[in-house]
Amino acid sequence: MNVMSMQRHTRKMPHSLPEGRAPLRRPGAGLPYLDAVSATDSMEHENQRLSAYEHQVKHAFDRIIPCVRKLAAIQYEEDFVPLASERIIDELDLTPPTDVLQKAWTRQLDVKQLVSHLTLATYYRFVSGVQHVNPLAHPQCADFVSFLADCGYHRMDITPCADGRLAHVIRYVLRLPAEVVRRKAYAGAAFAVDDNVAKWAEVELKRQQSAPGTNTKYLKVVAYHFSSIDGEREGCAAHGSDDRKAAEFGRDALLGFKNAVAQGFSRPDAVEGLLIGIDTATDSIVLHTPDLEGSIDIDSSLQSTDCVGMSSDKIRAYVGSYASHSSEGMQRLVSQLIENNLAQLAYVKTNHDGCYPDVGHAERFIGIGVGFDEIQLRNLMYFGYLTTIEEGAPDVDVGLKIFKGLNQSRGLSTPIVIRFDYYGSVAGARERAVARAGRVADALKSRYPDHFAAGDIHYLQLSRDLDTRAAPEFLGSNLPSLTEDNLS
Repeated sequence: MNVMSMQRHTRKMPHSLPEGRAPLRRPGAGLPYLDAVSATDSMEHENQRLSAYEHQVKHAFDRIIPCVRKLAAIQYEEDFVPLASERIIDELDLTPPTDVLQKAWTRQLDVKQLVSHLTLATYYRFVSGVQHVNPLAHPQCADFVSFLADCGYHRMDITPCADGRLAHVIRYVLRLPAEVVRRKAYAGAAFAVDDNVAKWAEVELKRQQSAPGTNTKYLKVVAYHFSSIDGEREGCAAHGSDDRKAAEFGRDALLGFKNAVAQGFSRPDAVEGLLIGIDTATDSIVLHTPDLEGSIDIDSSLQSTDCVGMSSDKIRAYVGSYASHSSEGMQRLVSQLIENNLAQLAYVKTNHDGCYPDVGHAERFIGIGVGFDEIQLRNLMYFGYLTTIEEGAPDVDVGLKIFKGLNQSRGLSTPIVIRFDYYGSVAGARERAVARAGRVADALKSRYPDHFAAGDIHYLQLSRDLDTRAAPEFLGSNLPSLTEDNLS
């Protein structure tokens, strides 16, 4: 089946989320359906759980602009500071940036700084709360690892595009456990082969030590994207909204990784690739499966929409018919992925009448560095995985281009979270993480001096010890109002 010839929908959809209010509490806390899910939960209950979480977190961010608009309207009132402080506490549940508010009577309220401050502070509260709530915990992590092994794989590693509309690919679109599936996002899904070879070698060493003699493969997945709504504009920005180019690039990247392991370690069969296309308007997927030699034909695909209403047995028969060139293990895996995705299609149908209202970009901030595993929500964050700005410059460039339309066109700044997580049990790890965050902040200033001079970039630097469930450590910010005291 040919995804490149898929007929696009022609109906127009709004490109922004409605502004609304949500309960005044920590994002993700105290909601129905956010209890730890059991292995026997129905799809309906799981969808209710995921919907409640998505609504709560996104509306924590979406309350910010309406609140600031109210503050701007009363900024010259004599008692503005106490009034504004009260509203920020009541409506956003955040510590007010008093110094920003106090300057409003001598000059106009610095809306750019205030919105960035509140956005970054909301992110900090969100990520701190997630460490304790764990609202997206998957009920069947061990079962999935066992299932993956039965399919012939010991590790699943997904590289989606950094586009925020794919940030939910693991926990929502594919309904997989984020706890055991690796995710590193890059603009255009252009992952670094060297980094992936190093990760493969690390995983392989541990596997040989713990389970020598097992004959399983490392499964590398690339997730590109297209849009069935306004696809000429809302496809992948890194590939000029050219769906075929995005798919070809993903296919070639998978082959490059497979060949690098084969040539560097004389292991031609150690890696298998899977190419998945995601319709960002509906979350439906197409899957391009490899043949027994590892080659992928992008003109041959399976589509989850073909399987709506099918039983598990019929889905397996469908996969067997259209992916007979693939191994039995791959067929079994993609059958399950299609079945999982049908739950997501039901989710989008129930919550958004089958198509998202924010077809285009609607991210609230950019995240760069190493971390952000808790971000499993669509269109919340544009993410660039990097250790240096030089390495991740294309990702950051694309992100700033997106936010030029989202924020700068409205007179707002681009909020950026710089974050480097580490394992505290490793000697010197914290110091290295702190140093990296500092170098990335300095490199941002050097690469984008005009943005900083105009006040168009505001950043927050964080790090977190992955050996604990502690909140991230505040490292710094170029916003004077954003301090460790008013984040706690």
